Amino acid sequence: MASNNDDESPGAGFTCNLEHVFREMAQPELERLTIDAIREYRASVALAETARLQRVAAEAYTDSYPARRAELQRIHEHAETEHRARQLVLNNLIDRLGYIPKVPAG
Repeated sequence: MASNNDDESPGAGFTCNLEHVFREMAQPELERLTIDAIREYRASVALAETARLQRVAAEAYTDSYPARRAELQRIHEHAETEHRARQLVLNNLIDRLGYIPKVPAG
């Protein structure tokens, strides 16, 4: 059941569910998952920025079709949403792990 309590943060229920998932993981497994999440988060940041730049360029180009601008806006919004979701998961993993692991190159 969804809560309408204004005192509760937007991701509170999600955080509780993640804690339940991560609770049983061994430290090495949790660290590997966190490293993977860091890589995925970094990629999502790059995708969101690329989508933003494409949208801004289309808006600046007056001959750009409105349908194309709308499509780029949707792509940008989706990329931003994905970025925020990955950030929430990553934050929970780091909290559970207790530190930010070194991410090997490659």
